[in-house]
Amino acid sequence: MTNPFLSRKTAALLTATLMGLLLLFPAGDGKQSSALLSTAEAGFFSNDLELFEEVVDLVGDKYVYPPDYKKMFMASVEEMVRTLDDENIIMSDTPGGQAISRFDSSIRYQLNFNREHDLEDFKKIYYFLHEESKNKLSKEELETAAVTGLMNSLDPYSQYMDAEVFGKSMRDTEGKYGGLGMVITMKDNRLYVVKTMKNSPAERAGILPDDIFEKVNGEDISKTQITELADMLRGYPDTKVTISLRRQSDKRERTYTLTRKIISIETVEYETLEDNIGSIKITSFSKQTNDQLKEALAKSKKDKVKGFILDLRDNPGGLLDQSVKVASHFLYRNRLIVYTQGRESTSHNEYRAQYKNSLHFMPVIILINQYSASAAEIVAGALRDSGKALIVGENSYGKGTVQTIFRTSDGSGLRLTTSKYYTPSGTDITEHGIVPEVRIIKDHIPEGDSQAEKKSKTEPPQFGSGSLIKLKESEVKSFIQKKHYTKEKSADPTFLFAKMLIKNVSVANKKKTLEKARELATNIHY
Repeated sequence: MTNPFLSRKTAALLTATLMGLLLLFPAGDGKQSSALLSTAEAGFFSNDLELFEEVVDLVGDKYVYPPDYKKMFMASVEEMVRTLDDENIIMSDTPGGQAISRFDSSIRYQLNFNREHDLEDFKKIYYFLHEESKNKLSKEELETAAVTGLMNSLDPYSQYMDAEVFGKSMRDTEGKYGGLGMVITMKDNRLYVVKTMKNSPAERAGILPDDIFEKVNGEDISKTQITELADMLRGYPDTKVTISLRRQSDKRERTYTLTRKIISIETVEYETLEDNIGSIKITSFSKQTNDQLKEALAKSKKDKVKGFILDLRDNPGGLLDQSVKVASHFLYRNRLIVYTQGRESTSHNEYRAQYKNSLHFMPVIILINQYSASAAEIVAGALRDSGKALIVGENSYGKGTVQTIFRTSDGSGLRLTTSKYYTPSGTDITEHGIVPEVRIIKDHIPEGDSQAEKKSKTEPPQFGSGSLIKLKESEVKSFIQKKHYTKEKSADPTFLFAKMLIKNVSVANKKKTLEKARELATNIHY
């Protein structure tokens, strides 16, 4: 892959060569010329901070906001010092700027908002810290710390990824990886199988839900965290891994040697409910999502579905183009879905519905909660603004920024915020989130549900009180039980409210759906 920043190497080489030619014929002492040549060669042929400068250039050119160079370089310096973890290195403010000292050695600098000035000061700090670290960290490790600090100073979503993390990120975005095809979880400090995926190595081996992990490649994993286990199970396709699982029904340990295969991550779950209602749950937006949705919609057509519940709760988002394709299935062709705006006025892009034969006539109720973010908010906002879909649940997370992935010249990568996106009506999702027309308030946490308690403590702020109808979850649950709507004790009140509502909706018109919702809410209240 050609990188525009590689031209810096070529330019340095050419400049050094030209200077070498000039220095062969100087006026004056030959020794001075030789010294100058050595200095020039040392500067021009050094690869030090090449990655750092590449990242600074990318941020300066592509970041959604004008770069604050002083903040960026200060964060880089602080991260280098933190990574060195040397209590003898002291940072301090001085009348003329800042200083870093270690015993009798010190360096003074003054960062401002000028890129070139700050870069020159930063290089001096970098070499000072490397010298004072006594090779505790290599130059590359110190540079990585600087890049990490710079990226972390921008916003919560911009980040630096080393080559290994970058590779994993690209694999997850592709929606495919080499693995065994299992969903795993941790409870009571034990690692369990939740389910196996269709036609996966795990399913074919006969692994069952609730099997408990004991060993991987013969090593005990009783103290292993879930993310560590996931890394052990994943790997290159056609490589082998041996796992030992204990089945609770017979207390036997079973050992399997499985060959990893490309696993297509299922992001769409579909079910046809009674009364010809289609339930579509989208868990994230990967490259496979739209293809999986097409399969679900083909089934819904055979089942003569008359309306959909589109569940986007707990969906953290994903690929922008996939959200556009998903929304396109429910809108008139060429209808505006979302637009993005970068730092420059010319950095404006519009994304419109793509399909001629869409389901624009089909009523849709969309479920969101505080963890519906990014691409999920694009779909919800587009269908809401179209006047066709009603939104039910909680205010969404409010992540209205677009991250672009950049591969750097050394094989690592950046996830950089390059623009903000807006719903067709101009709603800034970062500022306001998606506000449901029917807000169902969680007013009861089941006793002992530590996960729910944790969620309640980390709940992001609610954006205003724009919901037209407000219901307590306990009210909905009580109504459902009184009407004997379901015998399930742990039934999902938000989903069942949507199910009761869409049964009485025949056209894709939010205004009419809202009238039905008011009637249902009145019955629930009284």
